[in-house]
Amino acid sequence: MKIGIIGLPNVGKSSLFNLLTNAGAQVAKFPFTTIDRNVGMVAIPDERIEKIVEITKAPKMKYASIEFVDIAGLIKDAHKGEGLGNKFLSHIRDVDLVIHLLRCFADADVAHTSSQLLPNDDYAIVRTELLLSDLEIVERRIEKIKKAVEFREELQGLQRVREELSRGKVPSHTYADVPMLSTKPEIIVLNLDDEGKFKDALDGYKISAKLEEEITAFNEDEKRELRKDAGVDPESLPGLIKLCLNKLTIIVFYTIKGEETRAWPVQEGTKVVDGAGKIHTDMQKGFIKAEVLTYNDFVKSGGFTEAQNLGLTKIEGKEYVLQDGDIILIKFRV
Repeated sequence: MKIGIIGLPNVGKSSLFNLLTNAGAQVAKFPFTTIDRNVGMVAIPDERIEKIVEITKAPKMKYASIEFVDIAGLIKDAHKGEGLGNKFLSHIRDVDLVIHLLRCFADADVAHTSSQLLPNDDYAIVRTELLLSDLEIVERRIEKIKKAVEFREELQGLQRVREELSRGKVPSHTYADVPMLSTKPEIIVLNLDDEGKFKDALDGYKISAKLEEEITAFNEDEKRELRKDAGVDPESLPGLIKLCLNKLTIIVFYTIKGEETRAWPVQEGTKVVDGAGKIHTDMQKGFIKAEVLTYNDFVKSGGFTEAQNLGLTKIEGKEYVLQDGDIILIKFRV
């Protein structure tokens, strides 16, 4: 799963990306510092795996992680190539979820694409570019299939999509051959100053990249209080990551085989055989069965072996659907 950070230039995308990934992407006070996209993996905060390791005493622990992409700023007429827009739009096409970051801080030293700071207008600019880009793609597809009898049903559907896009509406239907941007799930994030002074009617998850950069040396309780004082979400970045996982319907399962305890992120509804393939393709190919234990039963019994002795583990076949917090042991033939 990939999460892309989008928005106008100089709204704090690279700052947010660096805070999430510790990747050290270049940050500057002028537009288009980011030209090629920055990509980094972000560990998913997880108290459960820490508790599992506390019980197993495993020498190695690996959190589940998710990929974040820092995408260069879009500007008006990006769909026509302005500001290298077509390249940046293609980067958005690769992600599963977009964080739409809006600038809600005033700073004379940091350039802005407009003379006024109006997050609602900024949001509309970017959304319009996504809709116009989709409109161009839909029109190209219509032109390609309009004379083919076998695509008549798709053609009629795309004509309805074109009408919706022309009216500035997100399409009610999508087609596999027409990868659109405006239909991607989205989380609006407001980047405030470090004092929470900016007021705006737009709704979204509130953070302050500047504040986060200033409080790195504080303990967690102090950070939460400072965030509350600044009018931003006290959970900050971990809260944003959780919000992304919920939007993408991601769950986490665990393996404790050998010296390593590891968390694995999968889409809700994933079957255990496909989860096995995420661990190793050989496990998927030679899958025999899975021994499954819930996290709560693991903690209650004090370990996997202890849970087996109490009859708390279950043997499941290929069709078993993984549940959030499952601890699984895969049996497979090589």
